Amino acid sequence: MTGGGARHIFASEFEKRSGRYALHHPRLVTCLALAFGLAAPMPAAAQETPMDQLERRLTEEFQRQFVGYSIAIARHGRVRRTLVSGLARRDADGRRDWAPRTRANVASVSKSITAIAVLQLLEANGLTIEEPIAPYLPSAWVRGRGFREGQSVTFRQLLTHTSGMGQRFDRLKDNGNEEPWGNDWDGLKFAVEQGVAQRFLEPGRYAEENYSYKNSNYALFRIIVPRLWRMSQGLDGSDVRKGNHGALFSLYVGEHIFQPSGVEQASCVEPATARHAYGYDWTDPTGAGSRFNGIQENCGAHAGWRLSASHLARIAGRVDCNSANNWPLERRLLSQGACFARTVRRLGWDDASNGVTDRTRNRYWHGGDMLSPKQPPRRAIHSCMVVLPDGFSVGAIANSDSRDGETVCGKILDAAEFL
Repeated sequence: MTGGGARHIFASEFEKRSGRYALHHPRLVTCLALAFGLAAPMPAAAQETPMDQLERRLTEEFQRQFVGYSIAIARHGRVRRTLVSGLARRDADGRRDWAPRTRANVASVSKSITAIAVLQLLEANGLTIEEPIAPYLPSAWVRGRGFREGQSVTFRQLLTHTSGMGQRFDRLKDNGNEEPWGNDWDGLKFAVEQGVAQRFLEPGRYAEENYSYKNSNYALFRIIVPRLWRMSQGLDGSDVRKGNHGALFSLYVGEHIFQPSGVEQASCVEPATARHAYGYDWTDPTGAGSRFNGIQENCGAHAGWRLSASHLARIAGRVDCNSANNWPLERRLLSQGACFARTVRRLGWDDASNGVTDRTRNRYWHGGDMLSPKQPPRRAIHSCMVVLPDGFSVGAIANSDSRDGETVCGKILDAAEFL
């Protein structure tokens, strides 16, 4: 035998003397120890469990990179480890350390939660993701192209940011006509009135070049989800209106996603005594931070839920198709069919998430970024919710940009590369 193959059978004299051969052959170490009555310990690497390794690697990725952070590691939806470091609030805002239960605005991670609600309600009403959204919009709204009966973008297009709304906004902005587009009721009403280009309604509607990330895609679900909920209860949903749609959306998510996941009452507004984390610029150590407080009326569909890293890890674990089997039916967030659709179509996950059908080796994630205006100091909160192989899930929140410029999701994925 020659080359690399011989190395596994014959050790060089140098390897024997240096002990390198023994390190490459831990089973030999054990046999020799037993034969000579020695209590030779196994190398540390051989004793490290996947959970230990993930914890160590996450610590290496995150330590000394942020003003502060909180990380939770779950297995099959149950939090097993929490890692916290640094300050949730600096001295200027009443110094407070990060703790496992510390909450912050998780920004666009909220979209991944919204996708769960949409899939639940489509199934409850006997609908699929290929259904048009037009019937579930307010009847009094003026409908532009793409939002009319018989000529409508689909649920799948909103969930995958391929509806054309992003491109339409960009065109309006180029012409200085984007106002009053927004993610509240009136702004969405204007967006629907503007419509989308014809190409987004044709057979290639899901083409990769049609992708354009736009908050409005998910903000519309703050109106559609309550309507579908009412319909699942045998009502027509006509009572969903500007004054109650935000409260109804929050109520549904609270009852059907947060409560089954063990998440205490959640909101987009920080309670007066809550002491949630603020966002900071790590290069400005004495400056005050940003609360990034939301508005309950516009809560949660596209952004804004105030949650902890443990909440994110638990929810992520409950929508892992394999881990879901560990929970009783009444506490599963998605049926197996809905979970599979979410996975292979990347519904509510980052567009770069793995989308092949080999679900046991996939990694799915969605990040969130809250940023102050572009001029310094740049205060920030970054979050991420990740489903990993072998039943692992991770939630993480950091309250500044990273020193090395890498994203929170990127750090988690790098740490979990071995899984």
